[in-house]
Formats: sequence, C-alpha cells, structure tokens
Amino acid sequence: MTTDHPGNSATATSPGAPDRPRTAGAFTPRITPAQRRALLAGARDPIGLLPKAVNLRTLASLADIGYVGLDQSRDVLRGQEATRDALDVWGGALTEDGWQRARAEGAGRFRIVVVGCGKAKQDRRVTAGAMYVGTFHGSCRETAKALLQDGGRQYILSAAHGLLDLSAEIDPYDITVGDPGSVSADFVQAQVRERGIESAEVTVLAGSKYVALARQSWPDLKAPLAGAGGIGEMKQRLSQIRLAARAEAGQDR
Repeated sequence: MTTDHPGNSATATSPGAPDRPRTAGAFTPRITPAQRRALLAGARDPIGLLPKAVNLRTLASLADIGYVGLDQSRDVLRGQEATRDALDVWGGALTEDGWQRARAEGAGRFRIVVVGCGKAKQDRRVTAGAMYVGTFHGSCRETAKALLQDGGRQYILSAAHGLLDLSAEIDPYDITVGDPGSVSADFVQAQVRERGIESAEVTVLAGSKYVALARQSWPDLKAPLAGAGGIGEMKQRLSQIRLAARAEAGQDR
C-alpha cells in the first residue's frame, strides 16, 4: 500500500500491526483533536478500520501524514494508493505508523472478551447471541459487556463452531469442548488468524476446558474465573468484575 506520503510503505497496514515494535521517526506530526479521535476510534477495531462516521477530510489529512491507508486485508485494495477518491469509496484503515501514533495517544491493544457457550439452548436455529439461555452464560455475557464499555469485541467460543460472532446463525447442538466432534485448537487458531486478532488483549469468561482451548491461540489471555470452586463462586467473581468495570468507567467519564 502506498500513499502520497513518502514515509508510507506497502506493508504499513496488517492485522497484527498494533503490537509490532517500531522505531519512532525523528518527526512527529501535530494532529488536531478530530484526527486524534479518529485514530483512537480506528484502534478499537481489530484491523484498524476507521468508523464510517469519520469524515473524508479527516481521513484524507491522516493519509497525507501516513497514518491512514486502505484496508490491506482486502485483496482488491492491496497495493492501491490511498487517494481521496479511494478513501471516499472504501474508507480508511490505520497504517503501522497510525497504530504507533494511536498507541502514543493512549490507545491500548484491541480488547476481546470470549464467553464460553452453554448447555442450555434454544430448540431452533437462532443467532449465537440468542442461542444460549443458561443463567451462567447470561452472567458471563453481561460481564463481557461491562468490560467492553470503552470498545472491543465479544465472541462466543462454541464447542461445535469455534469462535462465533453474536450475529452468526447456528442450529442447536449437544457437545462440549473435549467431546468427539468438538472443535480443535488448530481450528480455533485458524479462525483467530482469519479475523486478524492474534495480538488482541483477550479475557476469557468460561470454564477451564474453554480457557485451555482459547489459550492455544492467546497464550497470555486473562482468565479471571480460573481456580473457582464452582458455578456459585464463578458468578460471585463475575458480579465483582462487573461492579469494578462499571465503577472504573464512571471515574473515567
């Protein structure tokens, strides 16, 4: 990918870019509050896509200083120049320099909370977000929502399907992790690579088998329910996590 900015390279944007160490250049451009907001918004997406709400003028100005280019995860855009017209059609994504600047401006790693699937399910085809009806799963989902108040993404880790977006439609099933026919670590790792979320900051809210499965993809994941004596203690921990997350979000506002 190239732009009019001479410091931008063809490999500037990639799914893992936010965590690649990079030597800072001698010149750091001054940015406006609108540009800063756009960079931070892009950093909340796993591959750095800027929201559609960011106006074209801001996109083009960030491209001029090398912080925004075209989405290099899409074959049709790979290597194309981030012109104003192209940005108008396709939108923008953070370049590696853009990720670095977003981090310098306070952006953290992209956050993900993975919730384990549950045994209690609907009896018909519905979205993954509506499939699991157990109280423990519901408590995990509410906790994930609290942890992601400042941005990030929630997935369900299904024994039958691996990582699921909440909007994915699935049929009911009756297996758990470790059963014959359940997903393998390799299968989940392939899903993680496909989504470009290998370098995310990951929290898993689930039992030990699901944590172990997810850890094959994210070795440094957080597992706040690990070591709990049972569902009752897990629910207590989840309640404490929600309260702490909401209190912290309130202090930050």
